[in-house]
Amino acid sequence: MLDTHMIQTRGFRNRAGGGFEVRLRLPYYRGLWASLVDGAAVTVDGERFAAEDIGWAIGSSSWSLEGMRADASARWPLEEPAVLTVPRSEPLSVGFHDVAVELRLRMSYIPEELQPTVWWEERKLVISQ
Repeated sequence: MLDTHMIQTRGFRNRAGGGFEVRLRLPYYRGLWASLVDGAAVTVDGERFAAEDIGWAIGSSSWSLEGMRADASARWPLEEPAVLTVPRSEPLSVGFHDVAVELRLRMSYIPEELQPTVWWEERKLVISQ
């Protein structure tokens, strides 16, 4: 089950190969073609990570942002979290962190000049190990 917040409390962890992961719930009211995702910038304790550097996984599929936008058949279902893989040379310290995400989505029925729609959220999350 997903949290009602866009930034999920479960799944915030360091990766064995470096960097960390954060899970997002789609804040839109229905599923969305993954090619309409313009990216998500992540900030942890004031350190900003650019949307272009963040990897995406939805279900069993994984992409770079560019690869996901090029995949015409990929969808982000409403009930499926996206796992963002954020590259970082050192793991995050154990304890609480201020995490903010700026998610940019395009809607197929909204004029291009009014795009993208931006969702922003900040939460305090914990790395336990």
